[in-house]
Amino acid sequence: MGIDLKNSKIQYGLIARMLHWTSVATLLTVIVVASQFSDLATGPEKLEFISLHSSIGILLLMLMIARLTWRNLNPNPIYSYSIKPWQKLLAISLHRSIYVIIIAQCIAGILMLLTSGQTVHFFDVFELPALLDKASSIHVTILGFHYLISVMIYPLFAVHISAAIYHQIFGLVEDH
Repeated sequence: MGIDLKNSKIQYGLIARMLHWTSVATLLTVIVVASQFSDLATGPEKLEFISLHSSIGILLLMLMIARLTWRNLNPNPIYSYSIKPWQKLLAISLHRSIYVIIIAQCIAGILMLLTSGQTVHFFDVFELPALLDKASSIHVTILGFHYLISVMIYPLFAVHISAAIYHQIFGLVEDH
């Protein structure tokens, strides 16, 4: 049985899988880039890393919106799985939480830069001008929010990855 482009009632399609793994790779890249500049002193090198981080973050936001749109246009195979109702509810809630957290993180990152006195660059395609200077209390609040969300992402992924491994080992029975 091959993989269709679109989701079926029992299986994620090729497009959903490609969007998933592309966004995972993009998320890991944005995290690695952030780890490279977090300890750097303010200067040209740090600004280059921040610009790259924000560009990748905007790309991640676009991917997550594409994933969410695709997900809403296709059936969700989880409804075909013979797992307990609470497990389905937990899986759906976890996925929704991951979408909300990642999208909120990307938006917070963009707002953080827009309120920092810096121009937001998306690679060399376009740029958004700064809205406020860095001394703004709004910037400080968004900076804290951006950090808080970054800490919240890891436990969600740990649960998601653990559940995926569990279901790979023990399998999912599909109702047909």
